[in-house]
Amino acid sequence: MTFSAATVSAWRRERLAEGGTPTSLAWLLDVGAGLEPRAYHSLTLHPQATVQLSRDLDELTRLWHRHLKQEPLQYLLGRCPWRDFMLTVAPGVLIPRPETELLADVAISLMDKAPAGPGLWADLGTGSGCLALALAKAFPKCHGMAVDQDSAALKVAARNLESVAGQVRLLAGNWWQPLRPWWGRLTMVVSNPPYIPTPTLAQLDPVVRCHEPRPALDGGPDGLGCFRAVLAGVSALAPGGWLVMEHGQGQAPALEPLFAAAGLRAIRRHQDLEGNDRFLAACTPHHWP
Repeated sequence: MTFSAATVSAWRRERLAEGGTPTSLAWLLDVGAGLEPRAYHSLTLHPQATVQLSRDLDELTRLWHRHLKQEPLQYLLGRCPWRDFMLTVAPGVLIPRPETELLADVAISLMDKAPAGPGLWADLGTGSGCLALALAKAFPKCHGMAVDQDSAALKVAARNLESVAGQVRLLAGNWWQPLRPWWGRLTMVVSNPPYIPTPTLAQLDPVVRCHEPRPALDGGPDGLGCFRAVLAGVSALAPGGWLVMEHGQGQAPALEPLFAAAGLRAIRRHQDLEGNDRFLAACTPHHWP
């Protein structure tokens, strides 16, 4: 559909007068209607220019009003850009965050440096499948497993992993349990588990608290319950295999002793986009007892 830049600019002013942020509105026009950020920011500079949108302004207005009632734009559109992918997302599956892109970077860097080269990998609690997709694209000659106990999440992950279906096996189950046939052979395991302490869930922004799946957010009384469950199974890693996990802000000091008690070595902190400790990476000894 074709509109004048002046028309879209006026529509933008009307929507922002109703509430919301310019960033969210730009995101809606970009992901939801195909208006790239450069074109969005130049609307007022060239009012006579024509603008191509894939959605009618009335439909975009309806979506915006639903967003103002705290519905995530990602769920409204069914799409979410992440790294260089456009992922399918749906209610019941955690929306991938930009910070988690760095978890993929850490894992890819460690796999690249492995003396024997990258090997078999797994993603525990895959959700949308974003991490599994990143690893599969980075290492097209390797195979991996994407595990989740939620059938709705696995359906979404299957859609996002269609382009690498021959590389990634989707498995239903809890953490390490579905991986039993590959225990002792996994050279890289990644996980972004629930890590928000139960008492603080009520403090989350309504757009998260009221719409994203609680099981993907709730990490138990201290936020570390799922880490304990994962760390209980690290003997499934190959000798010298790596575990890389995302955690909440301020949780690294409590997690490092748990990693060490599980027998992991070379425990390293890695930071998020704002310089906060957000990921822990650790490896197994080269020879398990």
